[in-house]
Amino acid sequence: MTLYDELYFEITAIGPKSEMKNFISYLKSGELDEFFEFSEDYINYEDDYPTATPGQEVTVTITNDDWGIEIDEFHTDEFLEVICKAGRRLYLKGSLFDVDDEEYSFVSDVGDAYYMNARLVHSYNEDSDKPQEDDEDDED
Repeated sequence: MTLYDELYFEITAIGPKSEMKNFISYLKSGELDEFFEFSEDYINYEDDYPTATPGQEVTVTITNDDWGIEIDEFHTDEFLEVICKAGRRLYLKGSLFDVDDEEYSFVSDVGDAYYMNARLVHSYNEDSDKPQEDDEDDED
């Protein structure tokens, strides 16, 4: 999907603090400059992040809220390939959208360097908040 004019995003990352630190370092490193200039202001840490141990699960939201990023064209697939590869040791979910409300929602599970369209995901495992794919059958 291609977005135009202004880019908005909200991406939630969940995983061990040690892996989250690596992901955040990557985001700050300038590797996303081919898409847009990344700002540390986009990173929102949950309240217990500073006191969490390296192995403890934490949540960080990466969002530009109401600060639209001017773009000519933005190819969501190219961007998500980069983000999901960098965050492959985390659970990632999020949405990318533009000023015309064109939206692409995605999910990338832990250990997966790729993503899937969140619209194709609809059921939830009873033991987890993480979605499962449509084509998985429930065991009786």
